[in-house]
Amino acid sequence: MQEKPNILMIFTDQQRWDTLASYGNTEIKTPNLDRLAQEGALFDTAVTPCPLCMPARASVMTGKTNSALGCMENIYPRDVDNRETIAGILSQEGYHCQAIGKMHFSDTPYAESYGMDHMILSEETRGVRTASSQKSVVLDDYDKFLEEHHAWGWDKPTEIGYNEIKPLQAPLPKELHVTQWCGDRSVQWLQQERPKDKPFFLWTSFVKPHVPYDCPQHLLDLYDPESLEDPWTSSEDGCAEYPYFDSYREGKEFDLYSEKAIKRAKAYYYANITFIDEQVGRILDTLEQEGLAESTLVVFTSDHGDLMGDHHLWYKCFGFEGSLRVPLLVRWPKKIAEGTRYTGLASLLDLFPTLLSAAGVDDAQYKRPGKDLMTLLSGENQHEAVLSEVMFPPYTMCHVRTNRYKYLFYQNGGFEQLFNVEDDPKELRNLASNPAYADVKQEMKQWAETYIQEQGGEDFHLDAENHLRSEPYQAHRESQERPFSRMPWDLRLPPSFCKNPGHFYEDANADWLDVLIKNAF
Repeated sequence: MQEKPNILMIFTDQQRWDTLASYGNTEIKTPNLDRLAQEGALFDTAVTPCPLCMPARASVMTGKTNSALGCMENIYPRDVDNRETIAGILSQEGYHCQAIGKMHFSDTPYAESYGMDHMILSEETRGVRTASSQKSVVLDDYDKFLEEHHAWGWDKPTEIGYNEIKPLQAPLPKELHVTQWCGDRSVQWLQQERPKDKPFFLWTSFVKPHVPYDCPQHLLDLYDPESLEDPWTSSEDGCAEYPYFDSYREGKEFDLYSEKAIKRAKAYYYANITFIDEQVGRILDTLEQEGLAESTLVVFTSDHGDLMGDHHLWYKCFGFEGSLRVPLLVRWPKKIAEGTRYTGLASLLDLFPTLLSAAGVDDAQYKRPGKDLMTLLSGENQHEAVLSEVMFPPYTMCHVRTNRYKYLFYQNGGFEQLFNVEDDPKELRNLASNPAYADVKQEMKQWAETYIQEQGGEDFHLDAENHLRSEPYQAHRESQERPFSRMPWDLRLPPSFCKNPGHFYEDANADWLDVLIKNAF
């Protein structure tokens, strides 16, 4: 009889914590994820170690902070030992470690595995978009699936890039959509491909609801944009005092979007989450049908959130709640009581010790900063605070979250924000310059400095005296010279579409559709 539990970790990309009904959202439809929450534990305040895709996933797999990994921006971290990742360790313990979906381990699909035994990938055509020549193109499994169905290149609307907030309809029908594909492949793997002689660690990772906000065709009318809550904004949140925010908005062209477009973007964001919920339901049902539900530890979470217009910002990276907090649900039959709600702090760094401990591994030997979620549920070894960080020199930031307060430090110019998130959960009033909160701010700053010395990379954050370092202010500089709505990386095409290889890589005077027509027809 198998003694070690199977482990199923389900990830989404860029899903903020308050987008499940079980977290109190009365607007969204997520019945399957709400069922998962009811059958296990819901963690109220789970924080990503980095509100950016690749660094967050690197921290999850290694259990290390981003600055300890030297993981800056969306770049593969230095010195990763695949024998000391979640997958690498579980593989040594007799698990089959399987990845399905978007891993974002590297710029080129399959180049890095973090110790996974096998990967079935959907990386948003990353192996095409980052290719330097036709010969260096790498098609992932979803690319090949679309090519087989004569649909490659239509995974998103042609007039937008992979990081754009413009709300449009997804071009592909439901059966070819990347969310459906990820659900289909996960179900197929559980039914037909999983090894029967050993426990498994399956990481199913959905591309969505990451931008672009392109709505699945069958859910276009599911949400009424006008009925949804407006973004959280305030003239007292401190953002107007820091010119970087304005330069960032200008560079990203956020102000081009109308109020109507902003509301529709949220409706389409929600629709993508509901579509994922459908697939999660299918996966959970498959566990039941295959007799695996009682022997499988299930985790659901996301790499980071999405600001969705809060503070007049979009995407992630910043330390506000919409970007920093993620949903975290854990179901483990006979180990976690149904309907458990944990109101303390948790971090995605906690997944490393949690999953290893569940597999019978002594995680203490690896000396990672995370805490086993099971010990948190038992009331032991609670988090005093959790840290999140982003290394975008010169725009490096660190964020400290306690149950009551949030402290944000911007290395670029030394700007600070402080929020009483217990009384002000939408972060509408900045208290950083309020003398009554000077001691609170200093305590949180000192906590960050100590934590970084113990678990992070001092060179990224601290000065010679081990204090948070300030650098001379610089306005945001956007790397894209063309308008944000016509991204250069849309100029990539698969080999089968190109009659003239000389035009494959880049045509600086045309966008995606122009190149497609010129070379394929």
